[in-house]
Amino acid sequence: MAEKLLPSPKDVWIRNGSRVTFHSYEELQNALASARKYGVREKEIKFRFRDPWKILTDSLADPTLHPTAMYHSVHKYCCTGDTQETSAERFVDEPNSADTWARFDHCLLPVHFWLDDGLVTKRITVHPMVLRPVNQPGEIRNASGNGGGVLLGYMISPDDPDDPSSRNVAETLEWARFRMDVYQKILRVVFSSLRERSWMGEAFKCPDGRVRIFYPSILINSLDGKEAAYFNACRAALAICCCPKCLVRKEMLHRITAKFEMRTSATMKAVIKRVRQQPTKTAREEILKSYGLHDTQHFLWGFRFSDPYAAYSYDTLHSDDLGKWRDHLWEPLLDVIKALNLSGELARNMRHFPRWPNLKHFNKVTTVHFTDGQSYYDILKCILSNIVQLLPHDDPLVHCIRAYQRYRVMVGMHCMPESRLARLKTFIADYEYWCERVSRKYGKSFDFFKQHAIAHVLKDIWDKGTTNHGSTRPGEGFQQEARSAYAKTNMKDAEAQMSRIDETLEVIARIRMNIDNADKAAAKAAGSDEAVDETPVDIQDSDHWSFGTLVPGGWMNSRAVESANNKSVFFADFDLRLREFLLSEYPQERVTLEDTILLVKIQHFKTAYISYQSCEDWRAARDIVRANPLFHKRERYDCLLVNMVEEGLHFARTRCFIRCKLPSGRRVDFSIVQMFERSKWKPRTRWAGCEIRDQSKKVAFLSMEYVIRGALMAPVSRATREPTHVLVDAVDADMFLRADNMSL
Repeated sequence: MAEKLLPSPKDVWIRNGSRVTFHSYEELQNALASARKYGVREKEIKFRFRDPWKILTDSLADPTLHPTAMYHSVHKYCCTGDTQETSAERFVDEPNSADTWARFDHCLLPVHFWLDDGLVTKRITVHPMVLRPVNQPGEIRNASGNGGGVLLGYMISPDDPDDPSSRNVAETLEWARFRMDVYQKILRVVFSSLRERSWMGEAFKCPDGRVRIFYPSILINSLDGKEAAYFNACRAALAICCCPKCLVRKEMLHRITAKFEMRTSATMKAVIKRVRQQPTKTAREEILKSYGLHDTQHFLWGFRFSDPYAAYSYDTLHSDDLGKWRDHLWEPLLDVIKALNLSGELARNMRHFPRWPNLKHFNKVTTVHFTDGQSYYDILKCILSNIVQLLPHDDPLVHCIRAYQRYRVMVGMHCMPESRLARLKTFIADYEYWCERVSRKYGKSFDFFKQHAIAHVLKDIWDKGTTNHGSTRPGEGFQQEARSAYAKTNMKDAEAQMSRIDETLEVIARIRMNIDNADKAAAKAAGSDEAVDETPVDIQDSDHWSFGTLVPGGWMNSRAVESANNKSVFFADFDLRLREFLLSEYPQERVTLEDTILLVKIQHFKTAYISYQSCEDWRAARDIVRANPLFHKRERYDCLLVNMVEEGLHFARTRCFIRCKLPSGRRVDFSIVQMFERSKWKPRTRWAGCEIRDQSKKVAFLSMEYVIRGALMAPVSRATREPTHVLVDAVDADMFLRADNMSL
């Protein structure tokens, strides 16, 4: 019927004799579709979300969260010295100990906002938004339980109707602006309940009976680069000024120690106001391009205590592990190794690298592409000893990786005193120096945004707390929950169903928690004591260690142990050497060399649990050290950091752990070890803080009282001396601080 309504080509439809050029209804519809682009088209977007204010007040009203809630800012100091002469040094850890909260000087109710895209199937992507109350400590806030992250909803990401590769520059910019407008309008609605309260505050009665006036604030945003551009209404990585925090030009992104003009809500509002006063589109576009902005009103500009540019936080996951390291140092390193035809040797070195708790082991590091940032961070921790003899002499790439390794360990620490922040500043300068040397030799460009992000990390830490509070890593765990929820839907209107599933699981978890708390309260009121004493048997209060994995046989006398292990060099003349050790260390026990009647009884263990105070945050930490000839089908003899009279770092490889019961009844714990000695051997490239040791062939007894903690000593590939090892100080923050203090 539609075809019949069109006039024929011969019909004259206006007086001048023009003829209709449409020959079919389809041609007419195509022309109208093109014409509609010049008008204002209607768009309708529906989405579900939770009210953030209700989420926050629900957390405030929870009596189980009140004891850990932080209502005001604090300044924290570390005091050292005696009572006569004490020095105090300020440090930051939680956001309430940093400057931003203190500067506002109100009873803030700050929030942490996370948004990222994630695949729930191989083809379907969702964009969950998670809100976390910053007035709870990081251990609670970054977890998934009560007081942790709550799903706000799923961001609507418009489907791209065209092929992105077919667009020109103007069309690409227009599409990016459209997506950004969607983000901004949705976020404006989602956070609308906080806007007026950020100015006026709202009184709320807390579980302690006190009424406090809370001012909500978006303090921390954890976003990847693409989401950060949309959230801050900035143009993406190809813009002249691509940083959401400052106005650095893209050709200056490698200058990580330089300072640039910072974006603020006031200055960006002034730019948009000036743009809208321009008479032509060309003039408007020039201003927007020079500032890397889109012509839009940011939804946070109407908030008090919330600056979107300051809230955008340094992210160690995407900026470091999946950014600078994976894409810009690890990949070039693999290219260099491949050009030297040494890829197989690197894979073999990593395969033979010693095991360590919480450190992944890699059998095919050169051929497998990993998807998680933790795998790449673990590669960074142990890479130096595996490449130092493969690359040329004094290669800048080795120095650059070491400089970045030192920076990465330090920037990820959970406690940052002023002196440590100053050292981090020197590490940044050192890293920039070696990046320039790598650029000269290998032609590698460091003009990319994730490199530039380092320029803001010092201020970010001092303003909002350590980087673990701004990392996207806790939010990435929610993607697993999203995939699990999606699998329970019918795949139609899935995001609404996923939101309901999340609400259901949250309610069930809260009911379960309340039941458990009620049971504990009832048991306490009844006077029952169901607590189980988990203290290991025969442990003295002063011990900072305990043993595990007892070798079968129970208590044996020293001569029987020597006889049972007569094929082991570590037990040669065991009874005599044991008596010499006891006579030297514990002369009051009167153990003699000639006594054949009073035999020393011992137990043999394969595992030691060593507790120590971490240098990172002064909290209790623990290492599991193994001395096992067959642990998961391979031998494992870990190393120890030992306290000696001489200054410096001292290490030993343990061969077994012995508990000794003397005739007097006294219990003594020690380890059979091989000490490490300073080596005269030098690697091709001696990096900063390089600790080279040779493992002694001599066997000694070491009292557990002198053991500080475990240590990871890695063999150096292609070393001219077979027992040459290097200390892996990047294995954790505590070991790094102990070792780097010595190296400085």
